[in-house]
Amino acid sequence: MPDGLITVDDLREIFAIDEQIGPKRFDRALSAASRRLRSWVGDAAYDDALSQTPVDLGRADDLELAEAHLTMGFAVLGINTALRTTGVVRTEKVEGNVTITYHSPGEITQLQQEYLDTAEMIARPYMVTAGTPPAPAVVEAEERTEGSTILC
Repeated sequence: MPDGLITVDDLREIFAIDEQIGPKRFDRALSAASRRLRSWVGDAAYDDALSQTPVDLGRADDLELAEAHLTMGFAVLGINTALRTTGVVRTEKVEGNVTITYHSPGEITQLQQEYLDTAEMIARPYMVTAGTPPAPAVVEAEERTEGSTILC
């Protein structure tokens, strides 16, 4: 079982991602999405969705889809940015007369926000506290001295 709820193969199936985009281009986005979703829904809900036999199958399916959208939100900038020795590519010609035009930074930002908004909308019913991630926990040292409160 992967560290998160979804794999690169799941992303390819959900979003019709070309095989030429290697799995390594998604690794960090998958990890970040997993951590973000876990912080939103809490360990119990996330671990249940991760288990072989989730107690709540509907929630597990929703959380997988939310994690997929989070992953795409985190990955889309790197996937859609072509860098050459001459700079960032907007339009380029490949074999023959085929011209490839990439999204503008504004379009990428808008697409990224749509992925993130969709992920939040899907996960919202399962979020820990009224649709917002939990606040950092406060840990107090046994001896109370000035500055002994630590946020983690």
